[in-house]
Amino acid sequence: MSIPMDTSSSSSPTKKKRNELTTTLATDYISGFDLISIEGYRQDGRKSDELRHFRVSFNIIPDADGSCYMEHGNIKLLATIYGPYEGESRSNQEQAIITCDFSMTSYCVSERRLRTFGDMKSQKLQMAIQRVFQQAIITETYPKSQIDIYLKILQSDGNDYSPCVNATTLALINAGIPMKDFVCSSTVGYIQNKCIIDLNQQEEQQKSPQLTLTIMPQRDDIVALTCESRVHHDIYNEMLDAATRANLQLFNLMKQAVVNQLKTVLHVL
Repeated sequence: MSIPMDTSSSSSPTKKKRNELTTTLATDYISGFDLISIEGYRQDGRKSDELRHFRVSFNIIPDADGSCYMEHGNIKLLATIYGPYEGESRSNQEQAIITCDFSMTSYCVSERRLRTFGDMKSQKLQMAIQRVFQQAIITETYPKSQIDIYLKILQSDGNDYSPCVNATTLALINAGIPMKDFVCSSTVGYIQNKCIIDLNQQEEQQKSPQLTLTIMPQRDDIVALTCESRVHHDIYNEMLDAATRANLQLFNLMKQAVVNQLKTVLHVL
């Protein structure tokens, strides 16, 4: 972005920088304050406890063992499963090894962000997904084998981790790989003294407390939990409760998607 320059000799660089900083901070404050209207609606028309639009399709990749295309709000992503198949020889391997490969289409992010942060972000997300599903999959069913998870973000809208977890769960179910339970993940923010679930990109970019919760809903188990800010324990508990409720909403949507797919398959048969 080009910045207009004042070439007059009376201009003070220090004063100018201070004015620019003040303007920026004021703009950020106003944009954050206006995220939720007086009536309680967010910029995209949702209430604080509403999920974004959710749509799922299965068997998108014919050659894969399982696949799931998911649209969650403006996020579009593809989860593909290969395996289980015989991995490299490991004499003491008594359970399956889970691998994950994460990538984004180049137009999802700016060139600078892709070049600077892309690899680091991909590696962190890959490791997080591996840890989650190493716990969730009944890996001892497939000793000395490997299961590969491929995740491709086609269009991004803020948090990628939670949609990737949810899409991977559905793709694994589509592949027929036994799991202990569904795995559901959601992110909650605390904005304008209120918990809002399922953050979009605009909401995620605010400098506000955020909590991401990944659970197995039927077992009532927490698989992963992160909170990116220091908050009072009352607010923390409020955010945790909101994230739990969001995950239960997601679980119902995901379960219904699986049931609908089974009905389609049985109808074809």
